[in-house]
Amino acid sequence: MSDGEELPYTDVGVRIGELVGRLSEYPDDAVGERVTELLDWVDVFHRSGLTRLVGMVEQWRGEIFLESLAGDPVAGTLLDAYDLRDALLPDGGLPPPPPPPQPTVVQIRKKQR
Repeated sequence: MSDGEELPYTDVGVRIGELVGRLSEYPDDAVGERVTELLDWVDVFHRSGLTRLVGMVEQWRGEIFLESLAGDPVAGTLLDAYDLRDALLPDGGLPPPPPPPQPTVVQIRKKQR
């Protein structure tokens, strides 16, 4: 990132793709080969770590937590990048509907009066 540059999360993947494309087409073939190798290792690092993390949470019966992650725009995008979101969400990858609102203590006291 250059100084002062900030992108919305949804644009980060696009920017990464642009940078990889430019570096891969660099006149020195060794640069493109190193970029490809770097991306392969980053992929292995993230995919292995995320897959193990998801597995550990599942072992602890964290399905609700995982469904929340999968429904989150940032965490869900990361899970999508490693083909993990659909495995976490029931109903074809759609996040579950939010639970109905629960009455607060103030609402309960008002009803009792």
